Amino acid sequence: MRRGHAIALLGALALLLVMAMDWYSTAQGDEARRIESVTEDASGAEGGQVEREVNEDARIVAEGEEKNAWQTDALIDRILLVLMLAAIILAVVTAVTRAAGAKPTEGLGPAGLTAIFAAAAAVVVAYRIIQEPGLDAGTNVKAGAPLALLALAMIALGSSYALRADEQEEEKEGADAGAA
Repeated sequence: MRRGHAIALLGALALLLVMAMDWYSTAQGDEARRIESVTEDASGAEGGQVEREVNEDARIVAEGEEKNAWQTDALIDRILLVLMLAAIILAVVTAVTRAAGAKPTEGLGPAGLTAIFAAAAAVVVAYRIIQEPGLDAGTNVKAGAPLALLALAMIALGSSYALRADEQEEEKEGADAGAA
């Protein structure tokens, strides 16, 4: 397995984790999180009952307003989900098959397809960061979306690096075969 395959695999695993993080919230969700953080979780049977109820209500409202990659429901978000899953699956399959000793394929191959899917997903993520779901004034981008962009860059660059190394290996084998 090449270094590029390992980088793409790490990016794929990171992307899988990042997809579960919050990507978007609303102003109402952010305010609910703020309220949740300032209300003390009082202990005792009767002491702090109001604070506990306010804290629980704020948590429920915030969770209802926050969305991750799996929870968004617009068509563009479903397309993005498919692109990200394809990049993850291809990165994992490519790394595993290369680690098992598979020879590089001619042409684009799995590493090239991984790079294409990751780059396409990165473009859509960048678009969704700029053009947030819902009303832009009411929606806030959370940490998940920019981190997904970084993970997709790792996948795309790692796969591209692996593809280039595979092509150089093929050229070297071709030159060695021609010299013999």
